[in-house]
Amino acid sequence: LHAPPLSSTAALLTWRNRPFSSLSSVSACVLSRHGAVERIMAGRRNSNPLKLNHAFRTLQLVSLPLLAASSCSSHTDCGPCVNSTTLGGHTCEWCEMDAQCHAVGSLESPCYPSGKAPWCISESSLSSCGKTSVAFCSGAMDDSRRAQQIHLAFAGATGMRVSFKTWLQPNESTVVVTEVGSSNTMQFSLDSSVNYIEDGGYHHTATLKGLGEGKSYDYYIETDGIKTTTRHFKMADANQMEASVLVVGDWGYGEQGHAIASRQRIEALKSSTDFMLIAGDIGYADDSFDHASKCMLEFCYETVYDAYMQWIENYTDAKPFMVAVGNHESECHSPACITRHAERAALRNFTAYNARFAMPAPESGGVMNMWYSFDYGPIHFVVINTETDFPHAPEFDYGDAGSVLGMPAGHFAPEGEYLRWLEADLAKANENRERRPWVVTVGHRPWRLAPKGKKTEAAVEEAHSKLFEKYGVDMFVAGHQHNYQRLLPLGNNTGVPFVISGGAGCDEWLGNQESSGKVDSQGQTDEWDWRYWTMDTQVGTLEATATELTFKAIASKTGEVFDTVTLKKEAVVTV
Repeated sequence: LHAPPLSSTAALLTWRNRPFSSLSSVSACVLSRHGAVERIMAGRRNSNPLKLNHAFRTLQLVSLPLLAASSCSSHTDCGPCVNSTTLGGHTCEWCEMDAQCHAVGSLESPCYPSGKAPWCISESSLSSCGKTSVAFCSGAMDDSRRAQQIHLAFAGATGMRVSFKTWLQPNESTVVVTEVGSSNTMQFSLDSSVNYIEDGGYHHTATLKGLGEGKSYDYYIETDGIKTTTRHFKMADANQMEASVLVVGDWGYGEQGHAIASRQRIEALKSSTDFMLIAGDIGYADDSFDHASKCMLEFCYETVYDAYMQWIENYTDAKPFMVAVGNHESECHSPACITRHAERAALRNFTAYNARFAMPAPESGGVMNMWYSFDYGPIHFVVINTETDFPHAPEFDYGDAGSVLGMPAGHFAPEGEYLRWLEADLAKANENRERRPWVVTVGHRPWRLAPKGKKTEAAVEEAHSKLFEKYGVDMFVAGHQHNYQRLLPLGNNTGVPFVISGGAGCDEWLGNQESSGKVDSQGQTDEWDWRYWTMDTQVGTLEATATELTFKAIASKTGEVFDTVTLKKEAVVTV
């Protein structure tokens, strides 16, 4: 007989009015599985009802999976499932992820890891479900197919992509878009639906085409007749020569990820920024085993990723969320993943990252979300790949866990294709300076660090630095370092200005700060003017006009702008 551990038991039994003789042999076997039957039998041998009663009351948590499982699985609707009882206790939970009824603690349930509490319903006191009343069943069937984790991305000058997740695969999905102030309504079907891991739900993308530059739109997503609330976005104006971009890097999830202050600062900056750009390491799902001790053994990768994407939805469903690939996107390397081959294999080689997001690679000749470019206002953004597909790349053949524990990775295009694309894109952007005077590259790993411009990541530098200098990249925005740094070239230094904005907060952030200490230092060498700041978590904004490009580093807790970098050039813009 298999029984889950006590923390995942299937029923809470109150035995005060139930004689021991009513226990079935199966129940006794389960009790023996948890080493309790001997104590109960000892109480019975002593013929002392008080001792027997105390034994059962002390036990409290008793696993009865065999008794509950068949009863729970017979229910096809949420209400009867949640109301179901076995031997006087609630024993079932409704899982919205598969729209099925399971015994509490069943390993067969997609909701079994306790981190998936938001998506299950149960009245059992042993359940870890976040919804604890049958009243939540009223919308449970719809919630299994309702679009969630909605996020936008640019798709060319007249397009926008909408991506979202559903637990079950809907038969019909439509994004309905209406131009504000007009009766002009358009409907768009899905480009793709991807399920990359068992019980992980479906990730969908639709491209909204033929939109008007400078126009505002309302939209909602309808899946099998189930509608989301109406959302809103605005397209950039064709002649727009201003931009305000929210910039974060290495941003984890929740309190364990030291990310709450940055989330609150992002909310405060929402109305004044046009879109968000993250320089890699998104959510830290691969560090989910650090979120709580339970995730050392439970598989929590998808749980953390889902929670993160829902956490930021009220920004990303209204303003594009543009991503760059980082090392923490490469694979799952938690203890639970290493011992679970199916999940580990399903998540290798940036699979979740490329399934969940849909950047404008088709419009810019890039590859998936690994490298691409786009225009916004006076800036041409080039999102680079610092992880794979160039000689000696950090994850050229294996993921972030290395050749021993890591899974095969990289090789998203034929050899040399990435760097050929990068040079061609930079060359084209450099020829278009009159229209877009600024070229900003965004990637995860920098190859220069403050203080004093010391070198790191030699292979990344070898692949990129000469191209950046050749085509006059105005600024490189990076992350990877869990703090804020900037380096501005001086004298005869032909290097590119670096802004490292990797201090938004993550699972590793506090340990990094404790190692470095709280530091705020700045200075100059013959080649670099630098700043190094580890005082707290931070975000940034990148603001541009035709003649100025300004990065502001902002302390997440206080909102103080503690460092400002401004680049200037003569106005030679034509529109």
